[in-house]
Amino acid sequence: MRKILFASLLPIIALADCASLMAKYEAPEPESKTMKQVERWVNKKVSDPADAAALKECMIARAADNPNQVSVAGK
Repeated sequence: MRKILFASLLPIIALADCASLMAKYEAPEPESKTMKQVERWVNKKVSDPADAAALKECMIARAADNPNQVSVAGK
């Protein structure tokens, strides 16, 4: 039972971490950027490798396939 509870809380913790990292680095909204734009932004603006990897992962999951349309890469 504890394993199930812990596993169900992991996504919530990850989302909170992503939001705090986005606020810390004043990241743009990933829905308006392509995956390549997100990668370039993270490589240019984030100097801490651990933060960069986590931020890139969560932003790419929400990045747009085409920012001019409503489609999202993570879906």
